[in-house]
Parts: sequence; structure tokens; C-alpha cells
Amino acid sequence: MRTIRTLGPVSAKLILKLKEENKSIFGVSDAQRITGLSVNATTDLLSELVGRKVIARLKPGKYLILPLEAGLSGEYMENWYVVAQELIKPHAYFISHYSAMDIHNMVTQPTRMVYISTSVRRKNRETGGAEFRFIYAKRESFWGITKEWVTPQQQVEVSDLERTIVDCLYAPRLCGGISEIAKGIWIAKDKVDYEKLTKYVERFSKKVVAKRLGLVLETYQLGTAETIQQLQDFIKDSKSYALFDPSLPDQGKCVTRWRLKLNLEPEELKSIVRT
Repeated sequence: MRTIRTLGPVSAKLILKLKEENKSIFGVSDAQRITGLSVNATTDLLSELVGRKVIARLKPGKYLILPLEAGLSGEYMENWYVVAQELIKPHAYFISHYSAMDIHNMVTQPTRMVYISTSVRRKNRETGGAEFRFIYAKRESFWGITKEWVTPQQQVEVSDLERTIVDCLYAPRLCGGISEIAKGIWIAKDKVDYEKLTKYVERFSKKVVAKRLGLVLETYQLGTAETIQQLQDFIKDSKSYALFDPSLPDQGKCVTRWRLKLNLEPEELKSIVRT
């Protein structure tokens, strides 16, 4: 097992000082300031530490301290969102889907997949024990975004609670399926602004979101009669039926009220919040 004691004195000094300064992500200038080495000697040292998997190179001139001990602490996992921000800078982005659910405390099982919606096309990559998945989004879709603290020192851009619900209902595959977002809605039920949520559904302008949301809210008896009516009005001209959960087989009875094919029974949604 790698520990701070297995590092050389210069490397140990660097890592300890960076941790003391709460800099899990740092640059060459930080390393040079702490070690007192020349630029060339500093870059050689950092290359050596990358090879030893003490740090990971995020992009030219930027590095991430990796955990020296086995396992990943909760604090370290929170840093993944800061890493995501660093990976995509200077382009517009927001943490989205299942990762946004995690930030809004809507999940019980965080994953090592980090979802980032961004205005540029980027290949997914793995680093620091996580997989970063970049989802292309047009610049005009950047709304319903807020800043949240993910470490005591750092904030990131993230879809707000209501926008997160809308995004996940539109693309359940990016949040673990309808059951996961439904459970998340239940967990956050007292924090959801249902008036804002229905406005977001209309702005997003995808009827399938209104259909899925309507059934989830009715199943859990959430929102108000006005909320349900607004969702009903939004889909009243829809003739087609959508799958309740597109990640499951195309089967099940059709519910005319919400124009949905129930390939996941509402009773299953009730059961997951009873446990």
C-alpha cells in the first residue's frame, strides 16, 4: 500500500503541503512554490508522481492528488465534481442527471460515474477512480442552473432541483432508470417547488417529461390538483404513447390518462419508498 511514508522527502513535502492548503487540484506553479525546484525539475518530479499513481494529470499543467491509502473517502468522492469542472474549463457546463441528483441529496447509492452537460463535444474519460461522461447540450438549454458547495472550499455549476428532475425524466438512462428518479423525487418531495417544476416542464417542451412526471406525482400523491391539471393540459393534444421507462422492454398496458405504456408498474414505485 502506498502511504506518505513511502514517498521521498520532496514528494512527501509537496503532497502534505497541498493537502494542508486544501488543494486536491493544483498546478505546476503550486508545486514549484512548495518544492523550490526549477520548472524543469518540478515537471520531472510531477511526471514521476504520475507514473507512481500518486497524482493524475487532468490536462496540461493541472494535476489531481490521488488517495494514497486503499479505498475512496466521501471527501475524495466529492472532489470528483471539482475535477469535472476543471476538465471542462473554460467551456460552459453544469453537473447534471444522476450526479446532480447526488448533489441534491436525492440518491442513496452514489456511483463512480460523473455526468457533465457541456456546450462542447468531449470524449468520456476515466481519472482518479471515476468515469467522467460528457453530455453535449446546446447553449440555449443552459437554464435552471445554480451553484452548490461540493467541498468546504469549492462550488460547482449544477442543474437546480427542478431542472434535475426534468432532465432525468427525459433521459432516465442517465440516472439509473425511472425507479431511481422517482425515488429521488420522493426523497426531495418537501423541497420541490411544484409550480416551478411545471413551468420547467413547459419550457423544456417535451411532452414525454410531463407524461412521466404526472404518473409519478399521482402515484406518490405529490404536488397539487393544479399541478396535475397543468401537466394534463400540456399533453392533451398528444396522440402517441411513450414508454414509462425506456430502459425496460416495450411491453405493458397503456394508460390513456398519461399516454404511457406501463412497462414499470406504479406499485413497484410505491414499494421502493416503503423499504
